[in-house]
This record gives sequence, C-alpha cells and structure tokens, in this order.
Amino acid sequence: MALHRTRAIVLKSINLSDSDRLVTFLTENYGKVKCVAKGARKVKNRFWGSLEPMSHIHLIYFGKENQNLYRLNQADIIESFQSVREDFGKLYKGVYFLELIDSMILEGHQDQRIFILLQQTLTALKSQTDLDPLIRLFEVRLLSLSGYKPQIDHCVICKTVSENGIFKFSFVQNGILCVNCSKRIAADIQFTTGTRNYIKKLMEVEIKSCGRIKIPKNQAEEIEKVTHRLVLSQLGREPKSYAFIKNMAQFI
Repeated sequence: MALHRTRAIVLKSINLSDSDRLVTFLTENYGKVKCVAKGARKVKNRFWGSLEPMSHIHLIYFGKENQNLYRLNQADIIESFQSVREDFGKLYKGVYFLELIDSMILEGHQDQRIFILLQQTLTALKSQTDLDPLIRLFEVRLLSLSGYKPQIDHCVICKTVSENGIFKFSFVQNGILCVNCSKRIAADIQFTTGTRNYIKKLMEVEIKSCGRIKIPKNQAEEIEKVTHRLVLSQLGREPKSYAFIKNMAQFI
C-alpha cells in the first residue's frame, strides 16, 4: 500500500467508534481525503491536538491508490490556529470556510490553489479585524477555482462590454446581462458599478491585504447578496454555518 506525505488542513473530525475518528482533510498534493484515525478518541493518543478542525499539519497516511477511505499514520502540527478557535467572533467564520471547502470540493480533486486559498485565508483570519471583506473574498475565489467564476466583465451571452450603470445578473447564466439580452433572459439580481468593482478587487487583491479594503455599509450588503447567492446557486442549499454567522453578527 502507498504511503502519502503532504501538508493538510483538517476540515472535519467525527466519531467513528468508541476509539476511532473519521477525519476529512484538504491536502496540498492529493485534494480532499478521508482517513480513519485509529485510537484517536482514547485519552492517551498520538494524534492529540492535531485533528482539530482548522489545524494545519504535516500528514502521513496510507492505503491503496484511489480508494475512498485511508488509514492515518501520522499528523504533526504546523499551525493549530488555536487563537481563532478561542475567539468566538472568528471561530464561526473559520468553520464557514471549512464547510464551503468540504461541500464544494470533491474527494481526490487536486488543486494546490484551493489549499493555498484556505491556508492563507485562515492565516488572515488570525490577524484581521474587519472580516466581512475576507468572507466575500473567500466565497468568490473558491467559486472561481471550482470552475464557477462569475462573468462580470461583459455580457455573458453576447459579450457586450458595459463599463457603467446598473448591472443585471443571471445566476443560471452565472454572469451579467446587457440591456438587450436582459429582455430575453430573466435577471435574478441587479447591482451597481461600485459593487462590480469591489467584487473584481476581491478577486485580485492579496489575501493578507484584503482587511485594508474599506467597503461602505450599503455596498457591503449588496456585495454579500451577490456572492452569497452565487454560493447558494452552486450548492443548492444554505450552508449550516452561514445561518449561525448571521444570527451571531448582532451580538458581536
């Protein structure tokens, strides 16, 4: 059986038996994988602390190629992100990032860019205070890397370029519609030039710098409507952690 070594981030860890856990990882080299951690529920176990969600680790696991479930061999912590878990205002946002990755990425789909996106986003989560731009950035970039990048540069149907005004957007077509095409195809939402420009900026800015982006409140609400609807249109359901984010926002 092959032995795999890679960096990984823990997405989810659930009880499998009285002594074992089933852990889902996003790995740098092999995409999303699931491993059985034998004895991980015992008081004294060699994986102590390394299988908490968000943990960035050096991972060693083994099993036959292309199987659905592997055996965990070793997990050594690179970054625990303990400060995020201890900050309730940041914890549920980190959980949202993990849930989106787990929901949108198929097992075995290899793309180091997605791993880097998650690792850099969690690192930014530790230090940044204004976190709404980071959430929107993560949503739109994960969609783009997953093959669902929204077309906001020109009409998705006829390619007509429109620089200013009100943009009509179709979630079915995953892009903006010009005036003529919007007469034939129903638009689901519309937004301003400012919102489009902010979304483009979130697609391009360095993740570590996105906390410096100052978005007016009314613009931030419009951006959230767009990016969150994009997530819903691809998942087909509301992420469980998102409702928690909205409910807790009024208390933090």
